[in-house]
Amino acid sequence: MSAFEKEVLQVVALLDEGEVVSYGDVAAVAGRPGAPRVVGRIMSKRGDEVPWWRVVYADGRLPTAKPPRQVQLLRAEGVLVRRGRVIEARIGRFAR
Repeated sequence: MSAFEKEVLQVVALLDEGEVVSYGDVAAVAGRPGAPRVVGRIMSKRGDEVPWWRVVYADGRLPTAKPPRQVQLLRAEGVLVRRGRVIEARIGRFAR
């Protein structure tokens, strides 16, 4: 595992319940702003090790191949999801 992969997983692991961020947000905090696609690839390979459901596209769309599961997990944390998109979260990019 590369140093960047470790950093990405650590950033996602530290997200609080109800916190939703974008792949770009994770990339920036992990030290590679502008690398959201790399974060997406890392999450697709190793996301099960961390709370993957808290990371979405910058516009709030759910990226997973398992949207019903992601919606269920996000709603359980108090995140408002409508039509496959995060509308509002308690913490992070979508906080209101």
